[in-house]
Amino acid sequence: MAEARKFVEKYFGPLKHRVFRAADLSEPRQEKEKRTAKTDPLAKRPAIAVVITCRSATRRNITRWQRSIDTDRRRRQPAPPGTRAEARDDGSVNGGINLLGNAYDYNGPMLFITNFVYDPSTNPDAILGAIDGVVEPLRTKPVDQKTLDRALVKLRSDLYDTMGSQGGFGLVDLLASFALFDDNPARVNSLVSEFGKVTPALVQKTAEEYLRPGNRTVIVLNPQTQAPAAAPAAPAKNQ
Repeated sequence: MAEARKFVEKYFGPLKHRVFRAADLSEPRQEKEKRTAKTDPLAKRPAIAVVITCRSATRRNITRWQRSIDTDRRRRQPAPPGTRAEARDDGSVNGGINLLGNAYDYNGPMLFITNFVYDPSTNPDAILGAIDGVVEPLRTKPVDQKTLDRALVKLRSDLYDTMGSQGGFGLVDLLASFALFDDNPARVNSLVSEFGKVTPALVQKTAEEYLRPGNRTVIVLNPQTQAPAAAPAAPAKNQ
């Protein structure tokens, strides 16, 4: 131990103490929907991604649980015509928040992404129309309690799966994240009780802000072997 301390003092002792200042990641509220298209030489089928920017919501904001519930509800809806999900007949789509990690191990604003792989004969506007058909009811009326309860069960199940992943590394990751961001690793024990604070009214209120068309960016990806499809036409006015 004495020898280890000697090396620490030798190599790290002269370093001056510095206070880390986190970068300012804040952005202005997105008011207008953005749309773009690109060609991927490696893609075999076209795809569309809808990116929703959650600028003001942080990990500690209760609306984060609501977005996870939205994800579960949208996965249970029939898939848009011509999508790979429809071909499998399982009604699922890919998507979620913080795709490089999970809903707990990040700090600050985050992107909420939904993506579809579809048949070349399908018009991207048809897919967006199907998405809007699922999203708009969330924004115009509260979800029923049965749907909310089912989503909360799924949310708890996903949390336990996260904790047990990679032989328990998932739990260590959460402890480290809460220690780093909140200085409270024990917060892992209160997550389930936080889920219970979500209400149908809160789901609708959050959907009205984050799931509005003006807050999303639509990206269409085309295979190089086919004639590129233009990005869907922007709506006449923002909502």
